[in-house]
Amino acid sequence: MEFGDDDRMIYLRDTWKESNMICDVTPLNPSSNGIWPSPNFTDPNINVHFWNHAFPHLQLIFLVISFLWQFLHFFLRRLGMIRFTSHMLSGVLLSKSFINENTAARRFFASEDYKEIVFSLVSGCSYMMFWFLMGVKMDIGLIRTTGRKAITIGLSSVLLSTLVCSIIFFGNLKDVGNKRSDNTLGSLESVLVYSIQCLSSFPVVGNLLFELRLQNSELGRLAISSAVISDFSTSILASSLIFMKELKDEQTRLGSVFIGDVIAGNRPLMRAGVGVLFVCLAIYVFRPLMFYIIRKTPSGQPIKPVYLGTIIVMVSGSAILANWCKQSIFMGPFILGLAVPHGPPLGSAIIQKFESAIFGTFLPFFVASSSSEIDIWALVDWNPLNGIIYIMVTSFVVKFILTTLPALFYGMPMEDCFAISLIMSFKGIFELGAYALAYQRGSVRPETFTVACLYITLNSAVIPPILRYLYDPSRMYAGYEKRNVQHLKPNSELRILSCIYRTDDISPMINLLEAICPSRESPVAAYVLHLLELVGQANPIFISHKLQKCKTEETSFSNNVVLSFDKFHKDLYGSVSVSTFTAVSMPDTMHGDVCMLALNNTTSLILLPFHQTWSADGSSLISDSSMIRNLNKSVLAVAPCSVGIFVYRSSHGRRNINDTVLNMSSYKVCMIFLGGKDDREAVTLATRMSRDPRINLTVVRMTTVDDKVKDFSEWDKMLDDEHLREVKSNASVDVFYTEKAVVDATETPGVMKSLVREFDMFVVGRGKGRKSVYTDGLEEWTEFKELGVIGDLLTSHDINSQASVLIIQQQQLMI
Repeated sequence: MEFGDDDRMIYLRDTWKESNMICDVTPLNPSSNGIWPSPNFTDPNINVHFWNHAFPHLQLIFLVISFLWQFLHFFLRRLGMIRFTSHMLSGVLLSKSFINENTAARRFFASEDYKEIVFSLVSGCSYMMFWFLMGVKMDIGLIRTTGRKAITIGLSSVLLSTLVCSIIFFGNLKDVGNKRSDNTLGSLESVLVYSIQCLSSFPVVGNLLFELRLQNSELGRLAISSAVISDFSTSILASSLIFMKELKDEQTRLGSVFIGDVIAGNRPLMRAGVGVLFVCLAIYVFRPLMFYIIRKTPSGQPIKPVYLGTIIVMVSGSAILANWCKQSIFMGPFILGLAVPHGPPLGSAIIQKFESAIFGTFLPFFVASSSSEIDIWALVDWNPLNGIIYIMVTSFVVKFILTTLPALFYGMPMEDCFAISLIMSFKGIFELGAYALAYQRGSVRPETFTVACLYITLNSAVIPPILRYLYDPSRMYAGYEKRNVQHLKPNSELRILSCIYRTDDISPMINLLEAICPSRESPVAAYVLHLLELVGQANPIFISHKLQKCKTEETSFSNNVVLSFDKFHKDLYGSVSVSTFTAVSMPDTMHGDVCMLALNNTTSLILLPFHQTWSADGSSLISDSSMIRNLNKSVLAVAPCSVGIFVYRSSHGRRNINDTVLNMSSYKVCMIFLGGKDDREAVTLATRMSRDPRINLTVVRMTTVDDKVKDFSEWDKMLDDEHLREVKSNASVDVFYTEKAVVDATETPGVMKSLVREFDMFVVGRGKGRKSVYTDGLEEWTEFKELGVIGDLLTSHDINSQASVLIIQQQQLMI
């Protein structure tokens, strides 16, 4: 708004409020003219400090909140807490509970002029985008594939607990519509509180499982499925209740209201009809449009920015439409997010584009700005305080019990029952947003909102550390039975889990499986797991290609794996059985898929590709994946059976086992034996390889010149001697046995260097925790600890080996 004459013009930047009217003065000048006041502007209403403008002010608040929650999380994560707790505590520290009213700091964080509109708009957009991204991540197919256990737990945890709480608090419901004193907890307020307390939201549960790295565990999958069921049931229930409330408020009469609604244009049935029409458009128009965008995008090419921009505009429009329909603003974006095909290429492109900014910056701003409205001092001498605490505690207990009972009914262990109940009782951003919306609309009082925020903060601070203590997903992989190659019965089926990370791993893994000598007398059951990184969706996916009924986006990435191993199965029909799987999960939790599949199929050996690959001539490094290396180390730590890491070299002059038929030669394999259980496991596998007439096996045992040196315990030495005696006396295999004597560990690299030119492949034991005269002092120079000292030597640049190396770690028993 401009005032003045031709000679002078005054720009008023402030706004003022009167009753329900907000007057905005134009032109708004959100951006500053610079850090320092400019002498070119003499008007004091224009030439102000930069923090008095909306956008610089907003950026400063973003900076303060980001620094504060990161600082708090640096300490709280060591106590097992998640980031959401730090977000909430940041808002509490910036609230009027700690910053007094009418101070400069309070005015800075709680502005009353037009900048408040900007802050509210940014917070609303943050919450809206959060729900859209969670909709994109959610796999709607979970509803079709969810089992009875998840459905029972999901419905009992939400709907049944809400019904029980309604019965318990029936005394508070009897005076609906009566005037109550300000010092008494209102009926609508109590209903709203226990209804929110009984909810379980998919975004909240998914974020908790992601922070605790439990989404790949059996418990995590059950919790996600249950949360999806409860989310959809409560969404339908909430929309119906809002519609019924609107009908009551408008005092419309069914049967004659529709024409009036069309004329008025703002009645409940009109809004409900528009809402149903929007859902239909999302399913039958928007979703096919997304698949059209995918078809128009060439394979391997990124999604065009214009498509992403158009989708975000539609998301904003859906939020406006949801608000007009008297629904929460997140409902529209969430429905559109569900309509977007999750995963690559479109779902992952949206997640990669917006997730970092929304979850790292805007979402903490929303949480902190919402919780900054609390006032702890207002609770002093507030009469309904005990009542609201009673409702919250009772609702938690009811929900906890009604989640535990179905889990016990389905035979889950007691600790897992408590864990799933805590997960479903966790409160997060959804509950905070629900209370903030109720507070904004006047449904709850400031004191109630304060108690709710404090409860959410306490809930989010206590439950994650308890879950970390109660449920360790790695314990389910603990080995109490012997599942390794050494203790297999003669000529029994060898079950092997082969992991594929890249397409380059397919051929080496098939060659290795063939080298293990499958036969009709001693068959091999190969379980092939193709591991893909989870991008663009929240729930991990596990696909069995034998049971697969329809083609999905994830299975198309595994076509090469499936076809290659099907051919391998046909080539060795009767000797090899193949089962192919695909797992889509986060890198930090991929080892859970590997170990769970190995445990369920009682495999004796897991084969993992090395994280590095080389060029054909072996001269240059092609890829070096830290993600794969961390995954291999995680599997080694918790595997329920023996593990082998395969370092493949496809250099010139070296052959695979199939080349020996063409060249009329043998495939030379060397097993280097130092002693210990890993080496006994490795020599057992190498002996099995030697059953193949194409393979020539040499066992090299390291010995010491000084007989007085005791490298192992007498028991280990006796086991080693007995095992090697059985290998040498085995008439069914042809093994060349030799010994190499060394003085100390300084001669070990020289021995390795003398052997690398003679063999196509080495099989060695990892030797975890082994203290040996052959390796004493070499551990400090080991580059890759997961390979052990000998394995690292054979793959190092100093040795310059051109041979492949298989490093074996025997199953780590828990007894």
